[in-house]
Amino acid sequence: MPIRQQLTHSFKEKYRQQDFWLHIFLFAMLAIALWPITQWFARSAHEQSRLLHAVVVLGLATVFLVRFGGIKIIEPLSFSDSARRALFLSYGLLLLSYGGQLIGDAASWLHLLIIPAYCCGLAAGARFVFGPGTVQLTRTVASTLCAFLLMSILMEPLDWPLRTIAGEWSGWVLSNLGNTVELGPMNQPEEPPKLILLVNGHPFHVASECNGFGVILTALLISLLLAVYRKLGSFAILLNLFVGLTMGFAFNVLRIVIIVLLAPSLMDHYLLMHEIVGGLSYWSCLIIIWCFLNGPTQFEGGSETK
Repeated sequence: MPIRQQLTHSFKEKYRQQDFWLHIFLFAMLAIALWPITQWFARSAHEQSRLLHAVVVLGLATVFLVRFGGIKIIEPLSFSDSARRALFLSYGLLLLSYGGQLIGDAASWLHLLIIPAYCCGLAAGARFVFGPGTVQLTRTVASTLCAFLLMSILMEPLDWPLRTIAGEWSGWVLSNLGNTVELGPMNQPEEPPKLILLVNGHPFHVASECNGFGVILTALLISLLLAVYRKLGSFAILLNLFVGLTMGFAFNVLRIVIIVLLAPSLMDHYLLMHEIVGGLSYWSCLIIIWCFLNGPTQFEGGSETK
């Protein structure tokens, strides 16, 4: 039976039950309490393309897991034990987060608990709507989204160090290809410092977009998602993350090198070339990671579940 028909049938069975509307009320109150972080998330994704791209990638990965992972809709619109646990955990983390804001600087780190509270709330809502058959999927997506949001916040101070490393490695590759390379900061009055990569006398600004944060973060995101989905052990998870980190960094360096090499010939179309090379390297990296780490690309068991 199609999902829409299952949901409609379940709703017709339960809409007269008082418990059903009590559960709806609990989810509605949680949604209102988490609305500020939803707004922040939407605003950040709109302002920072790398976050938007990561969200798109997570959405596509979720579609692949649903499509090829044999997910079954069982007892939709039911307040199962898994949905109950996720909902109450979300409320608990939310209260701790608010408590940290009241205490002040002594427990300022507690405000970050609103992120796992948000992800637990999303998992609880999905389990309530689509049933307990989605436990593994929601656990995978929620934990990955939580890690993604936390890394997005905590990795911001790494912007300049990542840019420097990317510039040094790109310069090393270019110099081994026979180019004259210099890398250093450029300071101008009333302007933030710039990191300049000078290749054969042509200056290239190693901007924030060149720090590799977007592709590295998304590569780590895919690596973690597949590790949780496959229920890997601690060592295998670390190995997955190492692969994601290495591949993300390598493809970012490759992107910079290709742009620098093509720039002298395509200076009139530099921005277009920049976007094309960036897009191809970004998606190539993610596809390779997905395939290398055994992301599902066909139906589990070799055939589609009817």
